[in-house]
Amino acid sequence: MAMKIKCTTDEHCLCPGGVRGHCNRNHHDHKLYCHCPAASTTTTSTTTTTQPLVPLDCSNQKISVIESIAENLHVEDDRAGLCPGTNKHQTSEALVIQKCNATARSSWSKGVSVQHECPKNTIQAYTPISTFYDSVNNTAGFFIDCTDNDDGIKLKMAAQTCSDAPKIMELNETTNPKIADFFTIFQQI
Repeated sequence: MAMKIKCTTDEHCLCPGGVRGHCNRNHHDHKLYCHCPAASTTTTSTTTTTQPLVPLDCSNQKISVIESIAENLHVEDDRAGLCPGTNKHQTSEALVIQKCNATARSSWSKGVSVQHECPKNTIQAYTPISTFYDSVNNTAGFFIDCTDNDDGIKLKMAAQTCSDAPKIMELNETTNPKIADFFTIFQQI
């Protein structure tokens, strides 16, 4: 039985191979679900179906994220990478992986651009977001808010680093990382 992934727009339906799926209403329960075109790889003797990429949605973890900030203690998770020079799995990904019970970063893909969606107010507070650099210096955390005014777009997110426990970070186009580097997270299920 195929897993039903809820959606509100076609942009929420990223399918294998980077193909955009369609957000369709189910005629039985009248809810919106992603529909991906069949994706398979065929050899002379075997057919393999790839699982779709789905948005990592754990915005219901708001209280847990706020508690981590208030406790001022690093969140660790063995599915996250090690902080350089330590044996601690407390990278920024650890916060997202642990709070969302997510898969390791290696199964994550870019979702929608935070900078592009900010003026539209389409990203729900406490949605997981991340950078997707080719290097290991990525930042992941939780979208809190963004504003678009005369000073440009500003992003507030909850994140931790190897050196800082979870906290609120404010980013724009001159910070490192900058707001243009962040995307919602899709993961392979």
